[in-house]
Amino acid sequence: MERNIQLDWKSIVEEAVRRRQEQGLTQAELAVLAGVSKPTLNRFEQGRTNVTLENAFKVLRALGLLG
Repeated sequence: MERNIQLDWKSIVEEAVRRRQEQGLTQAELAVLAGVSKPTLNRFEQGRTNVTLENAFKVLRALGLLG
């Protein structure tokens, strides 16, 4: 059984950026908290899709958007 799961990537990224800014974090600070490199975080926030799902989850968890 094949399922086609679609994510609204743009909305996810926009919410993550909004949360980071609300929390008063710089990209460098969030990158450290999430355990990713600053270039990875930058690519994530630009909405680029060449970020691994693992790294995207790390960022979202650090912001409290994933359990």
